[in-house]
Amino acid sequence: MGKKTEKSFRGILLGLTGASMVLGVILLTVGSVVVSGYSVYLDFITGRYLESAVFILVMGIVVVTVSAIGFYAALKSHYCMMTTFLIIMVLAILCELIAAVTTFALNGEKSHEMGMRKKLKESLDMYGSPTSPQQTKSWDLIQTELHCCGLNDVNDYSRSSFTNQTGYLPESCCGPLQLDKFGEPEKCRPDTPSRHKSGCVIALKSLLVRKVGVVGAMAVIVAIVQITIIVGASVLVSKWKVPGQCYPCY
Repeated sequence: MGKKTEKSFRGILLGLTGASMVLGVILLTVGSVVVSGYSVYLDFITGRYLESAVFILVMGIVVVTVSAIGFYAALKSHYCMMTTFLIIMVLAILCELIAAVTTFALNGEKSHEMGMRKKLKESLDMYGSPTSPQQTKSWDLIQTELHCCGLNDVNDYSRSSFTNQTGYLPESCCGPLQLDKFGEPEKCRPDTPSRHKSGCVIALKSLLVRKVGVVGAMAVIVAIVQITIIVGASVLVSKWKVPGQCYPCY
């Protein structure tokens, strides 16, 4: 192989391994954003949703690290390190595809929806209780973030101790409230115009479906692009001279 050709191959490999590193950063970013988004709803969702996002985050870290090794191997024309990079990346792609299939399967599993509904029901019954301030805070947060009220609708609060004691709905069940003649915000009632109409079960399920779709689709897209990168890198590396033995580095 001529020096000019070798230099060209090296430049292409540097580009391919650099692109692989960028894909790892994308996985890491998506995983981090989704994990952060799930943290708001940890009191209501099953652990599988969080685990899938964490797995994508970890895979991002692995891909970035291994791609850095591949970049160094391309820079030094190190055959053994580049081979190691390709082998690990093949394993990483398999893990990403498995993670994507598992993540998409979450949307079809009724057990997760039933578990979520059960957690929502149990925590709603404790809303406003002085012994369960965290449950009250969690419900206020989810109703504010998702613009929802109750499990299925506002009628779920008709049986709650909070509404029975106060005669009102939680303020988080309503959007902006008008001020009365004393400058105080009006109470949130079933007939308040700004009251959220949808139930939180549907709203939270829709949110999870979107996030699961993003995580799964990103894993598939990244895996497909990585396959292209690995095939291209393998073709180029096959033209290198195979050393008699491998050393960790030069």
